Amino acid sequence: MFRKDYLLRMMEEMTEAIGKVFTLKQQRKHTEALSELDELLRRQFGLNLSLLNSLPAEDVIEMFRFRGVIEVDNLQQAARLIEEEAYIYNEKAKVEGIDDQEKIESENEALIRLMRSLHFYLYALNNGANPKLLDAPDRVEGILKQTKQYELPARTEKQLALYREQQGRYDQAENSWYRLLQVDDSHPIQYRGEVQAFYERLRQLEDEQLQQGGLPREEVEEGLAELNR
Repeated sequence: MFRKDYLLRMMEEMTEAIGKVFTLKQQRKHTEALSELDELLRRQFGLNLSLLNSLPAEDVIEMFRFRGVIEVDNLQQAARLIEEEAYIYNEKAKVEGIDDQEKIESENEALIRLMRSLHFYLYALNNGANPKLLDAPDRVEGILKQTKQYELPARTEKQLALYREQQGRYDQAENSWYRLLQVDDSHPIQYRGEVQAFYERLRQLEDEQLQQGGLPREEVEEGLAELNR
């Protein structure tokens, strides 16, 4: 009960802060909007946006470990703040009168933050986060739509593969795994064992499940044979 009340209070505070950020964005007060997000992050987690965006993603995730367990619901809240930060930079890029260089820099900052936010959402969902807390599945699909023209970082592509498998979208999971195999043609063995494990898990499923997931059994066997070749 205490844990639930704690999360609800944090969610209420986040909702209020994001409402303020939305108003500040409309007023084109981008610096103030970023400060509002940063202050919320400090109050809730004792962190700041600069730290979340500069450290390796794996190190940030470890910062949410408590008593040996990653607090994934807290992690997805941090992901939401980083996502909102990305939208502030997108708004900055649309301001009339800024030069091309500043526009490009703002767009790049937005993309970097969207990618990082996506990684944290996926990691949280893959490790038991409450999907209804922040409508994280919808947020994931929204970010994927916005970034579809870009190649995902390998670590994020792996989380996406695991997430699609969890969803039962086996054909899309396979696509992610094969993109990983092609990240570095000289070192495909880095992911080969995980792709093989993926196919072996699918072999344990019923034919109907595989059909519904877009990857019939014959395609599973073909994929495994091709991998072994």
